[in-house]
Parts: sequence; C-alpha cells; structure tokens
Amino acid sequence: MTKTICLPTSLLLIIGCALLLSEVKGAGQIANEDIRKIDSLNELAFKQKRFDAAKALNNLFVAENTALTTGYQKGLATAYFYEAGIFHQNGYEKKALSVYYKSLQLFKTLNDTLNIAKTSQQIALSLQSDGKTDEAVKLYNESLKVYTALNKQEDIANIKNSLGQVELELKQLEKAGQHFKEALDICIKEKYLYGEKKAYYNLGLLEEQRENFKVAEVFFEKSLAKDEIMQDRYGAALNQLALASILLKQNMRDASIGMAKNAYKSAYTISAYNLLKEAATKVVQGYRQTGDIQTASQWQDSLVEIFKAQIDNEKEYALNFIDVIKSQNAQKITAENEVVRAKRVQKEQLLIITVGTFILIIVAVLAVLALVNYQRQRFFGKELKQKNEIIEKNSASLDLLNKEISNQNLLLETDNKTKSKLLSIISHDLRTPLVNTKGILNLVNQGMVPPHEAQDLLQQLETQYLGTTSLLDNLLFWIKGQMSGKEEDRMRIGLHSLIKSLEDEHRVPLLQKNIHFKNNVDPDLFIVAEKEMIRIVCRNLISNAIKFTNENGFIELHSHIGAHSAIYLTVKDSGIGMSKEAIKKVNAKVYYNTTGTSYEKGSGFGLMLCRDLITKYGGELIIESNPENGSSFTIKMPQQTKS
Repeated sequence: MTKTICLPTSLLLIIGCALLLSEVKGAGQIANEDIRKIDSLNELAFKQKRFDAAKALNNLFVAENTALTTGYQKGLATAYFYEAGIFHQNGYEKKALSVYYKSLQLFKTLNDTLNIAKTSQQIALSLQSDGKTDEAVKLYNESLKVYTALNKQEDIANIKNSLGQVELELKQLEKAGQHFKEALDICIKEKYLYGEKKAYYNLGLLEEQRENFKVAEVFFEKSLAKDEIMQDRYGAALNQLALASILLKQNMRDASIGMAKNAYKSAYTISAYNLLKEAATKVVQGYRQTGDIQTASQWQDSLVEIFKAQIDNEKEYALNFIDVIKSQNAQKITAENEVVRAKRVQKEQLLIITVGTFILIIVAVLAVLALVNYQRQRFFGKELKQKNEIIEKNSASLDLLNKEISNQNLLLETDNKTKSKLLSIISHDLRTPLVNTKGILNLVNQGMVPPHEAQDLLQQLETQYLGTTSLLDNLLFWIKGQMSGKEEDRMRIGLHSLIKSLEDEHRVPLLQKNIHFKNNVDPDLFIVAEKEMIRIVCRNLISNAIKFTNENGFIELHSHIGAHSAIYLTVKDSGIGMSKEAIKKVNAKVYYNTTGTSYEKGSGFGLMLCRDLITKYGGELIIESNPENGSSFTIKMPQQTKS
C-alpha cells in the first residue's frame, strides 16, 4: 500500500519541479539576451552620436523601450545618459537637463556611485552653459570627491579642467591656472592624451587673458600637436583658430591668415559649420587689415556659402531630429502598452504557479508521510546492526588507546632520561668554570702570579665568564619554555643592529683568535619575534662559530628574503666543520661533549635549544657542513606581523 502511494507522488513532484525549473530557466535566458541587446545598442549609439545623431537617437530609443519592457534599470539609465548627451550636443539644454536628471535618479536607485558622479558632472556642464556657475561648481566638487575615492585619475583630470574653465569665466585666473596645471600633471602621468590637450588649450586661453601671447602660443601649439596624434580635426580647428587670434594680436597678419586657413581646412573635413564660419571670418579680417580687399571679398563669398549650407543642413537635421522624436514617442506608447500586457500575463502566470505549487505541497506532504513510515521500518532494522558495529569499534578503540598509553609512557621515560642527562651535563659545565674562576682569583689575590701572567689569566677568566653566562641564559630560557604561561610580546627587531651588539659582546674571543667577523645582514631587514628568543639563537650560533673556528679564520653573516616572504639568516664560518654523524646527532637531539679549536668545552645544549626555539616559532634550522671545510647554519623564519 505504501509503495502504491509513494511512486506516483514522487513522479508528480519530479514533473512539477522540472516544469517550474524549465520555465524559470527560459525566462533567465530571455533576460540575458535582452540585456546584451540593450547594452550593445547603447554602445553603438555612443559611437554614432558625434557623426549621426539621428541614428544614435533611434538606437537609444529602441534600447530604452526594450529596457522598459524587460525592467533592465541599468540599461535604461545608460540610454537616458547618452540621450541627454545628444540633446546637449545639439543645443537642447533644457531637454538634456531633464533627461540627465531621469538618468541620475535611476543610477541612485541602483547605488551606482561611479555613474552617479558621471551624470552629475554632465549636469554641471549643462548648468555651466546656462550660466548657473555656483550650482555647476557644487556638482563638479561632488563628482570630484567620488573620483578621488575611486582613484579615477582621468575623470579627476576632466573635472579639474572643467573647474578651471568656470574660474576662467569668473576672471579667477590664479585658481584657474592651478586647476589646469593639476589636470595637466595627472594627464601626463596617466598618458591621457585627450585630457592633456584640453589642459594645454585651457592654459593657452588663460595666458591669452593675461596677454602673455608668446606663452599662450606655446600652449596652443602643444595642444594642436596632441590633436594631430589623436586625429581630432575638431580640436585641431579650435587650436588653429586660437593661434590665428594670438598671431593677429601680435600684428603677424600673414601668419594669422595662414593659421586661419588651416583651421578652415580642418573644420571643412568634418563639416563643422560654426568653426568654418569663424575661420572664414578671421581670414576676411586678416586680408582686410593687409589691404587685400579682392581676396577678402572672395572669402566673404565663401562665408555666405557656408551660411547657406549651414541653414540647409540645420533644416534637414531638425527634420530628422523631429522624425526620430516622433518615432520614439510612438515606440514609447507601444512599449508602455506591452508593459501593461506583460504585467497582466505575469499576474495570470503567478496565479497558476501559486495554485500549482499549493497542490504540489499537499501531494508532497502525503508523500513525506508515506516515506516516513517506510523509513521507520528500515531504521529499526538497521539500528541493531549499527549498535553491534559500535560495540566492535569501541573494542578496537580501547586496544588502540592502550597502545597509545604505552607509547606515551615510553616517551615520558625517554624524556626524563634526556632531562637527567641534560642536567648532569649542565651542572658539570657550570661547576667547572666556577671552580676555575675561584682558583684563578685565589692565585691573583695572594700575589702568586706575575702581573703579565695575571693579565692573561683574567682574559681567560673573561672568556670563561662569557661561556658560563651564555650557558646560564640558555638554561634559564629552556626552563622558561618548559613552563606554561604567557609568552613574551613580539616586537619588531632590526637584525643588523642585533648582530652588531652580539659582535661587541664576543669581542674578546674574536680578538684572541684573530677571527675576521663580517656583518653583511641587510640594515633595512626587520623580523617580528620575541627579542630574547632571537637574541639567544643568534648568540649561540655566533658562539659556536667562534668556538670551532681556527685562529685567523673568518665568520660571515648574511640575510635574504625567500619565497613567501620567509626571512633567511645565515652564519657561515671557516672552522673545522662537522661530520654527517655529528649533524645527525644534533637533529636527533643527542647531546655530547665537544671541544673547540682552543680547547673550549661545550655540551651541544645551545644548538639543541636553537633548533627547539626556531621550530617552536614555525621556523627551521638548516645545517650545511663538511669536515675541515667550515659550517653554515641558516635560520629560516616565516615573516609575521606584529599582533
């Protein structure tokens, strides 16, 4: 009975879920296609707007309507942004402002900080054109804060150029110059040609107002050079017109006429009628001032033809513009109707899905109840088997635990033996120098030693003192490491200065053996560690190097940064070296008495302590040595930050 209920309900669940998933997946694919279509139309319109505004507007209207239908808010905001730019480009400032504000509102809804700043910048440009400089400056500064926070250097340069233009209009020449220079510095650093040529052009206008005509001429020529690189004929025409004015103000009429003709050629190639009129007007003025009335009249006729062509072009452009706007309004109404219809269909589909989901939930509950009964029967059957398996596992775990306890006992016994041996070695090494010290002091105090021999004995006593002190420090630090408690705070330590202090500490044994000590550690290298720990490690390695280095030998220390920022510090000597067996003993923590080249005694405890301390802090002690060929001890420590 249970199986008869369970199978059909499960099948219904699978079929229903598959239908819902396929519907959702299909809707997602359509949305992705629409997004790609809207984005591509916006990009195409952006490229077309400088050459064919009508086509650009038509593509933007299609993108806008599709975005409205599908609910793609970012695509709609971008379409508004580009649409407003075309209206601004063609002198429809009020229309441009209203569309910019629509775009701004959408970007704010999306929390798109960068595009909010860019839209505000364009609104400021429109306000500046309308003479509302205070509002424009406020918006420029708001956008500048965003670009600075996001490190958008090119946008920062554009804003500074715009702020400078406002200040130039207000005759605030010092402020304007400062903004233009800041923009220029950024553009040169970022290799942003458009911003660089704008900055040069603006600096030229500034110097022209200051009547520094030669300086202004230099700036306009630099801007013109950038226009030639970018093949920007419109910008080139502007710079050539500015140069023509500058030359005329310097009474260089022939040069001015030639530059105005160049501006005319540049403007002609892109059908820029406003610039054509200005260039032709300057040529006419130039020829009149030179007294060449006939040539001036010929250019005057050209100017009339330009006016006629411009009027015809503007009529055709306006008609196309109006047609596009009418088409857009019709498309917008159609799109709105489609949105209403889509919402109605969406509600119907939602109702169907809700009812279907409710039915599926009821069926699923029945299926779950049947499945629970079936699973309970299986559960009770498996429970006994699982308990038996648990008993067997516990028995095996108990055997394993007994073995681990035996291993721990062996380790503890070994550890106790090691500590006993270590204490025996340390007590012998501490007692011997103390007895020697007492004997030497008695001899010196009783006057039984000549002064020159007493001096030698005192030097030996100082050497013994250093060794005994080092051994005591090692012992105390080792005992401290065996005790539980709070670790010392780690700090930032300069390795070069630490090695220098240890060199001074070992000055006597170094001089006695005439060992050349060379500190090649990077002065700028720092390590974060416990100060006493790293000092004990370095002191033991240097002390060992001195102990096993012959007279007139050398000890060198050097450092480097390895992979993953690991710090490597190497102590290299020209001493008697170590055999492979001796290195194995060190690595295995087998302690043995050693004798230096001047019969200095040692227990190997210092080297063992070094290895333990370095390992404790996640590092590694690397030993490289051959008998009679010296030894190299390298400390590898991971780079750490101070907590």
